[in-house]
Amino acid sequence: MRPGARDDYGCGTLDLPGFLLALTLALDLSHGGIEPHHHRVAVIAARLAEAAGLGPEQRDEVFLAGLVHDIGVRTWREKARLAELEVREPFTHAEEGYELLAATPPLAGLASAVRHHHDRWEGANPSGLAGAAIPLAGQLLHLADRVEVLLKDGTCMLEQVPGLLDRLRGLAGTHFDPHLVDLLAAVGGRESFWLDLEPRFLGRALEEHRPRAGTGLGPGALRSVAELFARLVDRRSPFTHRHSRGVAAVARRLGAYFGLPPERQDQLYWAGLLHDLGKLGVGEEILDKPGPLDEREVCFIRRHTYLTYRILEMVDGFGEIKEWAAFHHERLDGRGYPFHLDGARLSLESRIMAVADVFTALVEDRPYRAGLPPDRVRAVLEDMVRNGALDPRVVAAALDGGEDLRGLVLGAG
Repeated sequence: MRPGARDDYGCGTLDLPGFLLALTLALDLSHGGIEPHHHRVAVIAARLAEAAGLGPEQRDEVFLAGLVHDIGVRTWREKARLAELEVREPFTHAEEGYELLAATPPLAGLASAVRHHHDRWEGANPSGLAGAAIPLAGQLLHLADRVEVLLKDGTCMLEQVPGLLDRLRGLAGTHFDPHLVDLLAAVGGRESFWLDLEPRFLGRALEEHRPRAGTGLGPGALRSVAELFARLVDRRSPFTHRHSRGVAAVARRLGAYFGLPPERQDQLYWAGLLHDLGKLGVGEEILDKPGPLDEREVCFIRRHTYLTYRILEMVDGFGEIKEWAAFHHERLDGRGYPFHLDGARLSLESRIMAVADVFTALVEDRPYRAGLPPDRVRAVLEDMVRNGALDPRVVAAALDGGEDLRGLVLGAG
C-alpha cells in the first residue's frame, strides 16, 4: 500500500521516514528548545555514505539510523556527556539503543549500525571488533556524530571547518578509519556541505536524503514504533515507567465503552502512547522532584503538551490524533493548558484522554506519594468533575470500570 493510502484503521499507511523525522525531534528537546543533533547526523552520514559509493538501500539505512542513533540515551546528564568529542565509555547507550531497535520490527534493520556507532577504529571495543570489521554503517555514524558535536551554532559554519577537520585528522587511525576522514575532507571541500547544516536550510537537506520507496507503516508497525517512543518517555523516571502505555490502554478501553469503532479505539491507543512525547523536553530533576514545583519548573511542565502537539503536527495523517494526545491537560472550563480550550472545542476522544491520564497518574506511584486506593481515586476524579476539569460521563465510565482499568494500568508494560 502506498504512503497516504487509507486502510481499515482510518489513519492510512504512514511514511516511516516522515514519522521518524517528526518523532526524533523529541530526542533533541532541551530546556532551550530543539537542538537538531539527530537530523544533522542523518544528513552528514547519508552524504558520507553517498561519497563512499554505497547503494540506495544502504544509504537509506544510514540516514534512518542517523535519525535514531542516540535512542538509547536515558538522561540529560548522559546526553550532555556525549557532547564531548572524546567521550569516555559511550557504549552503554549504544547497546541499549541496539536492544530497543532490535525489539521494534520496523526498525530492527537499523540496530547494528546504532550498536557500533561509537566503536573505535583501533579496537578495544566491547564488540571485540576493530578496523574494517566494524560495520561500515556504524563507522559512518560515528564520524558523522562527532562532526556534529564539533559544530557550534551562532558561528559561521565555514569558519569552523578548518579547525574541525584538524581535530578529526588527529583521531584518524585511532577513533576513525583514516580513509573516511579523508573522504569527509574531500566532501567538505564544498561549502554547500556545511551550509546545508544551518538550521534554516537543514529541512531541505533532510528532504533530499529521506528514503522514498517501500517505507509505509501499517497499523501493526505504527503501534510498534509508537510503543518504542512511549518507552523512551516512560523509562526516564522510575515513577512513570509504564505511564504512557497505561494511559493508552485505559483510553482504548474507554473508547470501547462509548461505542467508538475499532479503528477509533486504535487511534486513541496511539495517542495515549505519544501523549507525553513533549516530556522528553523536561529534565529529570523536575520529573523526579519529590516536592512541589517552583514557578520555573511549572513553566517547563506546561510546555510539554505544546511540544507534543507541534511534533505530532508534522506527521501526515495524525490530524486528530495530535489533538487527542496534546489536549490531555485542557479542561472543560477552559482553564487548562496550553491552548485554554473549553468544552465546546474538546471532542469526546480528547475528554477520554484527559480522564485516562488522570486515572493512570492517580493509580501509579509518584515521587511524592504512593499510588492511591480506589476510594481516593474516586474522590479526586469526582472533585475534578465538580471543579469543571473533567467530563462527568467519562469519569463515570472510568469509575464503573475501576478495578478493570486499575489492572490495565498496573499491568502495562
